[in-house]
Amino acid sequence: MLVLLDSNFLLLPFQFRIDIFAEIEALLNAKPRYAVPVQVLAELERLASRGGRLGRFTRSALALAEQRCEVLQVKAEDADEALEKLAGRGTIICTNDKVLKEKVRKRGSAVIFLRERQKLALAGYVG
Repeated sequence: MLVLLDSNFLLLPFQFRIDIFAEIEALLNAKPRYAVPVQVLAELERLASRGGRLGRFTRSALALAEQRCEVLQVKAEDADEALEKLAGRGTIICTNDKVLKEKVRKRGSAVIFLRERQKLALAGYVG
């Protein structure tokens, strides 16, 4: 089982103090493979150069992604397009982007997202 993480999802541990990996494993009752497209890392790198709280959170999210996820090379203009291209049966996309959630659900992927700013929820069939 392959779980793909979006940049906004990788910020959750720092914004809301949620252990996304433990929560995902509890939701799926399994230990999946975690991955991010190279475009997600590039997006985080751009945001990490900002100052303040967002910059700190993003640098932490980037380090977390580099430690816990494999990096996938995908021909795409941006992170959302890369995740959409990777979507399909057997993949789960973790994002809070409403438009992206709808697109990947149409492609057959399940989606994990933040609900009520405190817990993760799963939409779709995991097979």
